[in-house]
Amino acid sequence: MHRKVPDKMFPRNLISIIAIMLIFPFTFSLQAQQPLNLGFEKLSVEGISRPWGWESDLYINDQVLLDSLTKRSGKYSLMINRKEGLKTDDTLWMRYAIEGYELANRQIEIKGWIKTTELSGTAFCRLSYYQGEQEKIIITEQSKGTIGWKQVSVRMKIPSGTKFVNIDLCQNGAGKSWFDDFSLSINGRLINEVQISAPFSTDQLKWLSDHSSPLYSFDAGSKDKPSSFEDLAPLKIAVADARIIALGEATHGTSEFFRMKHRVLEFAVIELGIRVFAIEDNQLVVERVNQYVLGGQGTARSSMAGMFSVWQTREVHNLIQWVRDYNEAHPGDMVEFVGFDMQNLNQPIDSLFSFVMKQDLALYNSVSKNLSDLKQNGPNSYTASDSSKWAWSYHAQRTLKEFSESKKRWLSNAENAKDSNDIEWGIQYANLVNQFAQNAMLGHLSFYRDLAMAENISWILSRRKPGTKMLIWAHDYHISRGEDPIKKNNIYNGISMGSHLAKKYGSSYKAFGLSTYSGEYWAQISYMNFKQLSCPLLPGPKGSLDEALHQIALTKKSHGLFLNLQDAKKQKRFLQPIPMRFANHVNIEYGYWTRYSIPNQFDGILFIDKTSAADSYSK
Repeated sequence: MHRKVPDKMFPRNLISIIAIMLIFPFTFSLQAQQPLNLGFEKLSVEGISRPWGWESDLYINDQVLLDSLTKRSGKYSLMINRKEGLKTDDTLWMRYAIEGYELANRQIEIKGWIKTTELSGTAFCRLSYYQGEQEKIIITEQSKGTIGWKQVSVRMKIPSGTKFVNIDLCQNGAGKSWFDDFSLSINGRLINEVQISAPFSTDQLKWLSDHSSPLYSFDAGSKDKPSSFEDLAPLKIAVADARIIALGEATHGTSEFFRMKHRVLEFAVIELGIRVFAIEDNQLVVERVNQYVLGGQGTARSSMAGMFSVWQTREVHNLIQWVRDYNEAHPGDMVEFVGFDMQNLNQPIDSLFSFVMKQDLALYNSVSKNLSDLKQNGPNSYTASDSSKWAWSYHAQRTLKEFSESKKRWLSNAENAKDSNDIEWGIQYANLVNQFAQNAMLGHLSFYRDLAMAENISWILSRRKPGTKMLIWAHDYHISRGEDPIKKNNIYNGISMGSHLAKKYGSSYKAFGLSTYSGEYWAQISYMNFKQLSCPLLPGPKGSLDEALHQIALTKKSHGLFLNLQDAKKQKRFLQPIPMRFANHVNIEYGYWTRYSIPNQFDGILFIDKTSAADSYSK
């Protein structure tokens, strides 16, 4: 929990305060906050198409860009251009969401300038926040037609408990509008950044320091020179006798995360007896990698074909090659490389048809008919109708049921172990097809995918000899344990992949997040623009765990830390939700909107102070 230092601290505590200040000499230096880009001078990775930190609600004929010619001051203004034919009540907005912590219980004022040309509707600034389920809105004076630069302003008292305050720059109707020189004042004081959370107390920082140990390297060894694992001894203690060890990552596309996971895999294979490595990618796609690491079929690079673009990096290639080298040196005790995702349809459904055609021709005739529309149109599920998705779900469930009911009969006719193995995989093909169909019907926000991935991990383990240990690679959000009794304090409200695994395996499942204070990562420009490039990470703001660990890393003169969180849960430390970074495979500029009870999500954190973009093959 965040506990404030008492307002009145008398001399009997002075010695302890001085001691803590000596331990944490950087604690009281200038801290990172949520920056404000209300003058549009900082560009996003999209360049003049969008200013940093602003999000838009664009229609197909809308144009938003930073204008360097028509401006009131500085380098840019923000221009909105809307074509004729749109309804005047179709309001386009550019939004800057501001953390509510510093604004709560205070009077705020937004000021700025608006210019319009041949505007059939209006242009204005809107200020809003949510109080419970009700949205509170106030807008500035509206501009219409053709007017020169005109100053507008709006004031609002922000109540306690407000999580976010939204600044929207709006236009409805056709024409052009420009916005420039917007600013935020709190109780009359002009500000350029806002604090997002209560800072960590000196007592909390000391606890974190006491439970953190330096990491000396982020890189694995080679087949000729294994790593030294001295600094990973605290991780070994935290893992204990876990059967499933999950490694997360706050961002996809981070070189140091990928390299650290490679090093932990080496450590886990040599020191912990891990014999299955599982990555967040489609199960049948990754089987090509498994064929390479087990039997040398193809090359490390060719085996990666079809894997998610975020894994198409030299760091992942080196990890795959390390597994192959290890297996060549240990042919009687090899490590497998598997996937557990289910977002790919083509390979599972083709494999299903091929299997059932050989196994049961009569069943093939009905299954191929029932699943024909799913096979043809499923890969474009985002554009499918609800009725189509319902039909896919129905037929996929029916097929899985028919396969499961036929399993005993099929196995009774199996002539050897290979036949039995093919039947087990045939059932899994039907399961993967069913998972795809259910996910398409239920939608992304159902988080059904996390349940499906947990089921696939359990299936993989069930097919190995008792006691087999597995190391998992996925995003922090997927591996989280979700064990806070209050749902909203958990990632995905406690229905993440890791939460399902934690419920099933208990202490035999351990989850370790990977986080960073600042740096860059390789990511898509947006969810619509698939071009990849190096994207900056905002330094962790004061009040976030990343910022606190950054301070501790400085005092320990280390570039990385391992934080053991197991005592935090026992001692009821840091259970209050704390800001946590989210970034996946897409450029995320701020990323600290979420608040979670960290010890209820992770058994520990591998922290790397400054990170860089992964070495992608697409560079």
